[in-house]
Amino acid sequence: MNILLFDIDGVLVDDRGYRAGVAATVNHFCRLMGQGDLAPDAEAIEVFHAHGYTNEWDICPLAIGSIIASALRANPDLPLTPAPLNEVLAQFRPVRIAPIDYREWVSATRDRPGRPSERALAMLNDAVADLPLSGSARPAVASAFVQLLTDPYDFPNAPVTQVFQEYTLGSSLFEEVYRTRPHFELTSLLYDEDRSALSPSGNALLRELVKGGACVCVYTARPSLPPSDTIDWAVEGIRVPAGFPPEAELAMILVDLNNLPLIAMGRMQWLAARVGSKVEYLTKPAPVQALAAIFAAVLRGESEALRAAYRVVSEGDSTSMPIALWREPAEVWLVEDAVLGIHAAIGAVDLLRKRGVSARLHTLGIATGGPKAEALADLCEAILPNVNEAIAYIAERIRSPISAAQSPTSNVQPPPSNF
Repeated sequence: MNILLFDIDGVLVDDRGYRAGVAATVNHFCRLMGQGDLAPDAEAIEVFHAHGYTNEWDICPLAIGSIIASALRANPDLPLTPAPLNEVLAQFRPVRIAPIDYREWVSATRDRPGRPSERALAMLNDAVADLPLSGSARPAVASAFVQLLTDPYDFPNAPVTQVFQEYTLGSSLFEEVYRTRPHFELTSLLYDEDRSALSPSGNALLRELVKGGACVCVYTARPSLPPSDTIDWAVEGIRVPAGFPPEAELAMILVDLNNLPLIAMGRMQWLAARVGSKVEYLTKPAPVQALAAIFAAVLRGESEALRAAYRVVSEGDSTSMPIALWREPAEVWLVEDAVLGIHAAIGAVDLLRKRGVSARLHTLGIATGGPKAEALADLCEAILPNVNEAIAYIAERIRSPISAAQSPTSNVQPPPSNF
């Protein structure tokens, strides 16, 4: 059995919309500071990705925090007083801030524990701890960092995330999704800027593999709707459920794969609400999301796959796994451009093996060099420049399969009799 998992951004989609959203969001806050455009460029974004900052909700506040810390390093005597974030930023207008070396700031988070925002917050607090700030400046800066980074995923209390979402969704969809009056009058950067990285020939070859029996799922941290096979989130008269922007669905339509199962952030939010967990405990790099993607590829039922994955991880319930996984060895092919997704898949496949499933993971990294390729190199079977070459790589090996005898997990016992 061949199971193919594809990330969206940087793999299936040339995510220009998100890149443009990062620039627009960071530069918006730079203007509040009276500065020019200081947002990270494409090369700097690769550095963020290489250090585990793959979600723009984490990238933007770290970038803004780095600008604040850089400004204070050059101007430690700047008078500041505690206030809401926008008002603190306005107090930087008297100074000129030089271009930011984002590599320095992002690299300083490398060995710190916790989620990306926790690592960033700890690093920034340490960076300003030894500066000779005034008495009122220190609590002002501490408050600004808290407002930026305490939880970028807590939308009502995350001012940077709010601005980013309006830029990416456009003001109309932003208002519909979040039931919040928009700040601007914007069109959607996702709609205007995103481009498919999947060529017509790549799409055709993927469809050929599916027709030949390959199981495929798209596996992403993009925000999305809840599972497509449930109706319990529907509210009468409302097309989009509150707080669930259909960003992953827009990408699926763009690449003409919207008939495939999708395990994205909205699906994980749906699961988290039903099992009483925080969504960050279930998503990349945690194994639940990757395991759900494997199950969804086999079952093609998203809600069933999500529940089963959670039961396997949290309760050790092997009977929740799709019975097809017991019948033949599984070759799991992951096409990713970020280490967090790979770590999650490694954990998921390891769980399958521990529960007696013959499974082997093949990780294919998508990168054209630079920090991203360096970060992926030790984790990947191959580094390829685009998803079309990855599909061709998989197709060649599926058509010339490695024998089961070569698989380190081929000696698998049948499933329990009560399965």
